[in-house]
Amino acid sequence: MNSLSILVKSKSLFLVFLIITFNSCEVTEPALDPDYTGQTGQVADIEGNVYKTVGIGSQIWMAENLQTTLLNDNSPMSIILNDSIWARLNAPAYCWYNNDTIINKNLYGALYNFYVIETGLLCPTGWHVPDESEWNTLETFLGGYEIAGGKLKDYHTPYWNEPNPCIANNYDFSALPGGNRLFFSGKFFDKGERGYWWTSISKNEFYAYSKSMSYNSTSLDKFENRKKIGCSVRCLKDK
Repeated sequence: MNSLSILVKSKSLFLVFLIITFNSCEVTEPALDPDYTGQTGQVADIEGNVYKTVGIGSQIWMAENLQTTLLNDNSPMSIILNDSIWARLNAPAYCWYNNDTIINKNLYGALYNFYVIETGLLCPTGWHVPDESEWNTLETFLGGYEIAGGKLKDYHTPYWNEPNPCIANNYDFSALPGGNRLFFSGKFFDKGERGYWWTSISKNEFYAYSKSMSYNSTSLDKFENRKKIGCSVRCLKDK
């Protein structure tokens, strides 16, 4: 092999190394904290959809986004396909991103407006939509909001846009960037770049709080969203 070939091969290997390094997560030690950390299980909703669950610190979370179309008392929710109707609605409703059940239902779950959360009947019996303090408990256990998102994001799949900074761990929360549905236009937005999850806390008549993770950050952010926005939901097991 001549010197030119060796040089080209060396540069190629170096580029591959850079790409792998750039896309890999910072490695952390497995969590050894007490309580539920590392425990896994399953829970089913009223429709029979089965979700993985994972213990993190003193809490047990769904490891997948909720996708039920029924409240836990078997009452139906309205599915809204039309953008302008979604933007005007002040009643409980859900949808699938881009109205596409084939691609988005099982992967990202449903997007619910906050009027669904206010029923108190969305999660399976024995589970609930976490309030802000319960999300804060999670982020504190993971080392603070600046890095909690990086430990919760899924980093095994290509669903997050690059650069997707993350922190490798064994929590298996597997957060995905399911985007949202906007309140003012009813358009779908941010898939691949952000995930949004409702808390159960209302700020006032028009706004409620959500948590969010981004493709370009490791933080777990807090947002004030209009209640008409469609966000994902992760349920938390009752104590």
